[in-house]
Amino acid sequence: MRRLHLFPLALLAACPSGPVPGDTEPGPCDEAEARLGERVCMHAVDAAAWTALSRPTSLIDQARTGKYMLPARPDARLPTLVMDVNAHELHLSFLRAAFPDQFGDLDPLAYEVMITDPARREFFAGPLTEYVAADGEHVFGFTIWDPQTDPASTVTCEQFRAAHAELARAFTAGPLAVVPSGELQRAALAGCDVPQYDAAAAIDYEAYTATVGFGTVRRYTPAELEQATARAAYGFQDILVLAEAPLDVERPISGAVTGTRQAELSHLNVRSAARGTPNCYVRDAHARLAAWEGQLVRLSCGKRDLEVEPATPEEAQAWWDALRPEPVEIPEPDLEAAALVGLLELPTATAEERSLGVRRHGAKGRNLAALYQRIPAHLQIPGFLVPFRYYDEFMRSQQWLVDLGDGPEPLSLADTVTRLLADPQFRADPALRRARLEALYEAIRDGSCDPALIEALEAELLEVFGAPDVMVRFRSSSNAEDGLRFNGAGLYESTSACLADDLDADSAGPSRCDPRESDERGVCRAMKKVWASLWLPRAFEEREWYGIDHAKAAMGILVDLRVGDEAANMVVFTGDPNLAGDRRLLVNAQLGELEVVSPDPGTWPEKTRLTLEGGEVTTIDRVRGSSELPEGEYVLGDAQLRELGAHMAAIEAAFPIDDAPPEGATVLLDTEWKVRADQTLMIKQVRPFLRGE
Repeated sequence: MRRLHLFPLALLAACPSGPVPGDTEPGPCDEAEARLGERVCMHAVDAAAWTALSRPTSLIDQARTGKYMLPARPDARLPTLVMDVNAHELHLSFLRAAFPDQFGDLDPLAYEVMITDPARREFFAGPLTEYVAADGEHVFGFTIWDPQTDPASTVTCEQFRAAHAELARAFTAGPLAVVPSGELQRAALAGCDVPQYDAAAAIDYEAYTATVGFGTVRRYTPAELEQATARAAYGFQDILVLAEAPLDVERPISGAVTGTRQAELSHLNVRSAARGTPNCYVRDAHARLAAWEGQLVRLSCGKRDLEVEPATPEEAQAWWDALRPEPVEIPEPDLEAAALVGLLELPTATAEERSLGVRRHGAKGRNLAALYQRIPAHLQIPGFLVPFRYYDEFMRSQQWLVDLGDGPEPLSLADTVTRLLADPQFRADPALRRARLEALYEAIRDGSCDPALIEALEAELLEVFGAPDVMVRFRSSSNAEDGLRFNGAGLYESTSACLADDLDADSAGPSRCDPRESDERGVCRAMKKVWASLWLPRAFEEREWYGIDHAKAAMGILVDLRVGDEAANMVVFTGDPNLAGDRRLLVNAQLGELEVVSPDPGTWPEKTRLTLEGGEVTTIDRVRGSSELPEGEYVLGDAQLRELGAHMAAIEAAFPIDDAPPEGATVLLDTEWKVRADQTLMIKQVRPFLRGE
């Protein structure tokens, strides 16, 4: 039976108070509504407001469903609120749209940390559902999302009590109870004097997205899912059987079966519905589907029950092909170019020359060459390009002994790739694919470099950088990244290299270019690491999802100066990527080498918006300071921001975009900058970014 325990409890002071029923002062939700012209949330919710904010649900024991957020610490940036799920189904999209100054650049990882990390949680968040108990009583149950990976990470009794008290202060539509999300929360709530409602009792099966899918069954506990996600151990060809419903599964998958119930507006279900992949709850799913582990199946989440049966690779492939987005074409590699060419010497004057540059040297290197040839020299760093030709020669010349299913045999690395891509089992089995890609990656790292190429690189490094003890960066520059329709950010690897380490007649560290590097950073090692990264499992899976022909993928290398001891680094967009129509420059900046794009939990970059007119900054809107500086101090001063804005206006006007964006999209420029130790600016990367309008 479902359990409803109601206990009187004292209000706790752990959460800051927000507006309450009867308040007349406007809160952030009112301000967002006035700005956007539509309701996105409310701070005080009675029965009438609940009906307006929530939506009806078709689940057997539920009447309506919605979502809430409430502060988990005194400095939380928003007070308690209930979202309007008719406007936004997901917390992340709601926060970005409703409060862009605070959360416009929030990414999924940072969002997850913000609501689930026990040490850094800023908000409690989750579904708020109107349940209809067996006796007809209506109970409003709320679930607090947490990692569910170990007892130390789960919500405590004291936190449940404080959260219940705070939400009940603002939500007056009816009796409120905690709904545990899994066994760890049930254990934490045992004997806890807070109202509880067991939503899982007497419900053995429930379909959220009732449809059919094909994939290989992968079973995970919460801790195993966390590890598998970090390792990219599953992908769009897998069906996940999860012991407990997770907060989210962002990576595309072929279907999901969870052992605990989901909210109808859970992240997992919203994504499943958008993709058209099956998603359902089965009591004890992890144990009951154990016999199907590792098998390719046809999964049907029906309206009343679950059906699983073996599938053939052919029918699965046909279903996957229909599931994926429209295939992305990448340029055919041109292997004719043999010269190591400087960034200022690569031809980029015409669209034909720029196209050839991508086909010979990759998009990252071509983009930087096209940029540097159009901007002042003081914004540049020296660099040159290694063409695709040498990656191709390496892959064809290197032999290894490999077992691809028929016993060990000698193959070149290039022939290995050809065989893998033609193998239906490799294409259909993500676990096998990962194992073979990891072996290929290591084989490339273990290969030997052509002495003639190393000699040419040594000469070029000395010519461009002036001395052997200058640390440089070998950066990926493939034909499958930094394009208009395939961004590929973060898929491949870059690394530092030191010519002096190759010339010192030993292999012992530290590096001659930087004594802080305990190992030598030789040129051949760096080149092989970048080449090998083309076949990292994460890179392969991303290309596979977008239908890219892996046989066309090739890796060039952009070699440029490693800027050390920088004062700051920045990511600058020619418009907010999350705000359609916003043409203000978005500047995210952080001290030194601290990460801007994916900052460590508990840190965040400075965020500024710049309004430009006639190529000059007219308004500086400082949205948020850096976590590393006291309030009122900034990474970038006003003068630096004005200089940066003027340079960005000139770059936007000069940088060539040869491909037209699809209908309903705008092309922004995504750029990376540094402030040198002497406080001068330099730009290190540019790529186009498609924003929906």
